[in-house]
Amino acid sequence: MLAACSGAPEEDTYAIANGVNAEVGEIEIRSLLVVSAAESEPGRVLGTLFNRSQEPVEVTIADPDDKVSVAVNGDSSHEFDTNPAILESVEDIPGSRVTLTISAGPDSQELQVPVLDGTLEAYRPYLPLR
Repeated sequence: MLAACSGAPEEDTYAIANGVNAEVGEIEIRSLLVVSAAESEPGRVLGTLFNRSQEPVEVTIADPDDKVSVAVNGDSSHEFDTNPAILESVEDIPGSRVTLTISAGPDSQELQVPVLDGTLEAYRPYLPLR
């Protein structure tokens, strides 16, 4: 009989949905994406922000033309599916990726985020109206 001990398996965080995962300062970003009907149309940000700190953090999501900001309370989350954040115009077509700059306090990071449209039924309710 053989017996052995090993460490716990490593925890890899990956996006099982269509969005992007990242960490910016004390903010964890999960499943971030943009839903837009077409190129140059408004785009709605979807995903979740988690604040790991005890203090509120102002998070800004910016594309080349516009930005939206949200305050994420300490040790809490902000879900964009129930708290709409709309970018005025997404310059990339659905099916491509848009560059978003995420700023959280003094930290920032550029992310390549997918742009989806209403082809998948799950995203149709999130298409912004013009």
